Amino acid sequence: MAKTAAIGFMGILVLHHFINPDINPGWQPISMYALGKLGWLMNMGFILCGVSFSALGVFVYRHIKTPGGRIGRIFMGIAAIGNFLAGIFNADPMDTLPEQMTGSGSIHAGAAGLLGFFILATLFICVQFLKQQHLRPFKMGVVITTAVVLIAEIIMMVIMGIYLSGTDGILTPETPVGGIGRVVILACLVWVLVTVAALEKARLRTNFN
Repeated sequence: MAKTAAIGFMGILVLHHFINPDINPGWQPISMYALGKLGWLMNMGFILCGVSFSALGVFVYRHIKTPGGRIGRIFMGIAAIGNFLAGIFNADPMDTLPEQMTGSGSIHAGAAGLLGFFILATLFICVQFLKQQHLRPFKMGVVITTAVVLIAEIIMMVIMGIYLSGTDGILTPETPVGGIGRVVILACLVWVLVTVAALEKARLRTNFN
């Protein structure tokens, strides 16, 4: 289920780039697709992302019974809650001033911040692939995608720090953070696909060897 939901989200995201060409992916976040044509589809996308994170958390619970694994799945669960909230509560339009944000927009903004827990989860789970004997043979893909996720997140934070400092934290056409934001979320979902595949291989090896 984790893989199916992740692929579903990626498909919805790609589709919105065609059905909502008025939204500029260079600076506008994917949350804006929920306010455009077929916005409900983007809401479903966020929920699918939450399902993907939740399903992976359950998979980790079943197959990585270590303190690090437990922390990883808890962080994964928090990130999943963030996606569920993002799918239920829409962001405010881009021209909304901070003091004019609605309750829905505030919840969505807070929910988006919970993605940081997913980044932490990748670290804790990656470490298990380095430490646990039954996971080590399948560590390479997980290590590589974890590195990609971390690098993308660091780049996004640097870009946001540089550009948003000049606009008081408000996104404008002069703040090119939309593209790197898309790279981060796609990197996270690729990490899900790779990690699930690695856990499935480890499970088969444990069952039959």
